[in-house]
Amino acid sequence: MNCFSNISKKFLARKNDMSHKLILLFLILFISVFSLFSEESGAFYLEERLLTWGVDLDLCYRLANGLLEGRNTIFSLTLGGAINWMGYYRDENDIYTDNSDLDYTFTRANVNWGLGFEQGILWNDKTDKNLLSVLLRYRATRAWNFDMFDQDSILFNSVRPDKDGVLYNTFIVAFVLDDTFYHKETGLREGLHSEVAVEIGPKWFLNDVIGIADFTRLFMNVKYFHPLYETERTDRFIKAIYLADSIGADYIFGDNIPLPVRQTYGVQRPSDGCGGRVRGFEKRRFDSELKIINNFDVRFIMPQIKNSKGRKIFRPGFLAFFDACYFDKLEAYKEDGSGILMSTGFTVFSELLSIGSCLFTVGFPIMGERIDKSHVSISLDYGMRF
Repeated sequence: MNCFSNISKKFLARKNDMSHKLILLFLILFISVFSLFSEESGAFYLEERLLTWGVDLDLCYRLANGLLEGRNTIFSLTLGGAINWMGYYRDENDIYTDNSDLDYTFTRANVNWGLGFEQGILWNDKTDKNLLSVLLRYRATRAWNFDMFDQDSILFNSVRPDKDGVLYNTFIVAFVLDDTFYHKETGLREGLHSEVAVEIGPKWFLNDVIGIADFTRLFMNVKYFHPLYETERTDRFIKAIYLADSIGADYIFGDNIPLPVRQTYGVQRPSDGCGGRVRGFEKRRFDSELKIINNFDVRFIMPQIKNSKGRKIFRPGFLAFFDACYFDKLEAYKEDGSGILMSTGFTVFSELLSIGSCLFTVGFPIMGERIDKSHVSISLDYGMRF
């Protein structure tokens, strides 16, 4: 509790902290954008994404007629936060290491906020939403790093400028092709989803106020869901079976890449990097500059459990997976800084109130090795990998 108390005091004491000014500017911009279309009759809606120990919320506003006829125009305000137990798999000089004698674990609390604009280019009559969209986003992240309980992380003895925390602001431009469809009754997902995105966080964009950030991230990903079986009969143990595959590449470069960026994969919804995205390995480990990752699932969806009013409470299921990753530009990892990870295993999960899934995963590394030399990993998480 002393740790949380100290963090709160430090945060409240920063009356002139630039982050407060950024939040105020952010709110002014959001209100201004909405006021431009105050005469339009549109629709507000909320999108939520529960994390293992946090939540992301998107307050969205869809213009009634759209800037382009027959296509959605959506403005969004994002606010979220989380607290997580992390790993810093490097030494005091910020060089990769897998020395089992070191304490890698630390705790991170973070808050993020942002503004978004989505404009449909092509329309999908089947799913009644944009088929091809361009997205423009501003996103800010404030992270605090600290030790809790028995943690004594080597991170705080390192040379990293963001070892205690960081504030960074980024611009995001993305093109998204979304031809996926979700069957609410059976839980079957089918179709194709692809994304190409660029995230830029230059130092001049107030990214040297707390810590230092100066980087560019390039990302592309393709997801495909292929149905194998579906039934609406109420007496079946399995309602749907489908294949799910996600393959993508993430490349980051720059003079100062903050840990929350280096250790993750993806732009719009960053997830664990090589370690973690490849299930069975330590989360956020193998934080290379180049990550090429493929996740393959066979998913089995069971009947949903509803309350007396017919609202879904749970939808259980299970899956078998095979993950593979190639990474490069991880300094001091073997001879050339590159490697391959593979794993397999299974997950038992349940959707909760249509806002996310709780997962119990057992993973078995096939290629690559855990620091503890274990041949099996057990984890409890919130949120599907893709």
